[in-house]
Amino acid sequence: MKLLPASPVEQSLEGRVVVLSAFAVAVLAVVLYGQDYVIPALGFGVAIAGHLVSFRGRNRKRTFWGQVFVASLVVASLSYFLADSVGALFGGVMPQANFAILLVAVTSFDLKTRRNCYSSLWISLAILYLASVYAWDYPFGLLVLMWAACLAGFWSASHLRRMGARFALPRAAGTFLAGATLLGVAAFIFIPQPTFDPTGPLVVSLPSYAQFRGELENPILPLVQISGDTSGSVDLHFRGRLGDSPVMYVRTGAPAYWRGLVFDSYDNGIWTASQPNAVYQYPPYVPARLLEPPPEANLGTFVQVFRVARTMPGVINSAAPIQSLYVPVSGLRRDAYGTFHTPDVLRPGTTYSVVSYIPDLSAARLEQDGSIVTDSLPKAMDVYLKGSLSYRAQDLASKLVKNTTSQYGAVMALTTYLQHSYTYTLDLGHVPPGRDPVDWFLFDVKAGYCEQFATAAVLMFRSVGIPARLVTGYATGDYDPVLNQAVVRERDAHAWVEVWFPHDGWVPVDPTPSFSALPATRFPNHWAAAGLARLIPHLSIGAAPAVLASMGFLGVIPPAIAIGLVVTLLWAWLRVRRKRRLISLGSQAAPGESELLRLYDRLQERAGRRRGPPETPLEYMREVSGLAPMPLLAEVTEAVNEGAYAGRWPQPDRVLELEKQLTVS
Repeated sequence: MKLLPASPVEQSLEGRVVVLSAFAVAVLAVVLYGQDYVIPALGFGVAIAGHLVSFRGRNRKRTFWGQVFVASLVVASLSYFLADSVGALFGGVMPQANFAILLVAVTSFDLKTRRNCYSSLWISLAILYLASVYAWDYPFGLLVLMWAACLAGFWSASHLRRMGARFALPRAAGTFLAGATLLGVAAFIFIPQPTFDPTGPLVVSLPSYAQFRGELENPILPLVQISGDTSGSVDLHFRGRLGDSPVMYVRTGAPAYWRGLVFDSYDNGIWTASQPNAVYQYPPYVPARLLEPPPEANLGTFVQVFRVARTMPGVINSAAPIQSLYVPVSGLRRDAYGTFHTPDVLRPGTTYSVVSYIPDLSAARLEQDGSIVTDSLPKAMDVYLKGSLSYRAQDLASKLVKNTTSQYGAVMALTTYLQHSYTYTLDLGHVPPGRDPVDWFLFDVKAGYCEQFATAAVLMFRSVGIPARLVTGYATGDYDPVLNQAVVRERDAHAWVEVWFPHDGWVPVDPTPSFSALPATRFPNHWAAAGLARLIPHLSIGAAPAVLASMGFLGVIPPAIAIGLVVTLLWAWLRVRRKRRLISLGSQAAPGESELLRLYDRLQERAGRRRGPPETPLEYMREVSGLAPMPLLAEVTEAVNEGAYAGRWPQPDRVLELEKQLTVS
């Protein structure tokens, strides 16, 4: 088995500083984005001490007890990781990142060689990656650039130190970094993300071992209240204020409505669920084979990764319909309306992933999906046709759908009327005592919030024979199409309608003004894609010209960068090719030349220091001989000078004699 050559002792103080700086950047990322402070601060302090110890003792041989000490610290770090991962004994906050931080800290006491320093750099890169799971903004890119600068700094310091040159980043390295950055930007803009089909859990998060106790209870959600029997309800008589605090972050390639609880029974202004305890048990990872088949008109799937930002009820909010999901809990329950529930609340830092279908909910398809008939309803769905709507409200609904010829036309007629004839407001007082909340909304104030609009729409749909129900959850939130992520806040709590179509199932409809009447999930039609949810089939080749055209004059910048990169790379390739050709044509290696240069290289390796480009062979020999006498080096140096400057290379037999002397010594 071929062993790796010995790694030289790292003598550069500047190199040690940039290795520690790279670790500091990774620790800073964990502090800023993971909101974890104790282990990162402790680990960084230990790493400083470790670097001081290892640098001062870099030329001393490793001792047995010193290695035992470092190994013991590594085992202790591993014990911490197991205790925090399994039992959350230390809070359960980012145990993987904390273990990597401790690993870098304890191994800092034994950083002697250049290879050790590179290992520390790569582990700090892993820490930075773990922090990126929690990064939801552009400034994280600055941390990545800072780490890359530290890597370049270590490379420069460790290689220039051995030749006694001043610490500086070579121009060629700077040019390479700039070119690589520009090339990455161009690739980010023009290359679609690869497609893949998730076949297992996409997120590794600390599991919760809480168990279900008794029947399922609908917990408190925004817009949802708790009534006396502990089942959830939506009360139109009152609504609390919702703030701007984030409740969750969603990394996804497609903005969608994050569906939560469903309500089907309405009475005197209060919505409840008629089947609150009809539940089905599932494992933490629910594959597609355990769920319903794909929709008839299926455009593909997309992934959502949710990170909980504050304590939330045990309801899995996600885009519908679901293909598969993974939640780090002991088990899941699913209610009769397709919503998954967890045994306990979702705590800050909990991360779960969902893969959802994208059904074809285009107007052309829904227009052909049957007329207003109820014979295609599944069993026990007559509840979706019941409602206590006043006669004048029923009359209004009948007039609005009078001239429609399809269920889709009727749905759009009622939805458009509500969106255009009423005002959305959060400054709405209490419903007067004795008044019907829907009538008060439709004929008196003609303004309200999403619950009023959704309730009026559901009851009006039902009055004309269209099955419908109320859904609560969250709107898309503040979606960033470049980072492929959404920040969902309290104020994004929303209520909308699901309407039953015979061939398409439950279709989301939103009658609230300023929202899309048919909020179907779609991939944004752009090319800049950084998320794992991007799928090639949803990107059209014609999208690029449209995006560039929408940028106006700035649209020339991306093509100009791409063309410039191609020209630069082609020019560099031609220059290198021409130089190699001239070298091959202009000179042929003399007998003994290659053998002598290989011997010279072996001598440099044995000396533990290689000759730098600025050094002449004589300068290198004097520098090395001052550290340790090497008689053979002087003889080989003289032969190299004669060959390089006088063209008198030794015969291969002479080089063989010199090699024998090296073997003997």
